[in-house]
Amino acid sequence: MDKLLLAVKLIITALVLILFVQNIAVVEVRFLTWSLSLPLALLLVVIYLLGMVSGRSLMGLVRRLGRRGEGHEKRP
Repeated sequence: MDKLLLAVKLIITALVLILFVQNIAVVEVRFLTWSLSLPLALLLVVIYLLGMVSGRSLMGLVRRLGRRGEGHEKRP
């Protein structure tokens, strides 16, 4: 089982490396009045990390609100 997991990790790593190598072209990103030029691969990493952070924060908020709601229901 460990060998299978290692093989899957290696395949995913290879696919990510191929993605980065094929997307090194510089793109311009504009947001409101800001403008930034950076490689597409770096932009993909930044967007992925921002999505991870915001998703984790949102799930934490949902869990906290869920616990708070459960506490109010149990009171007489």
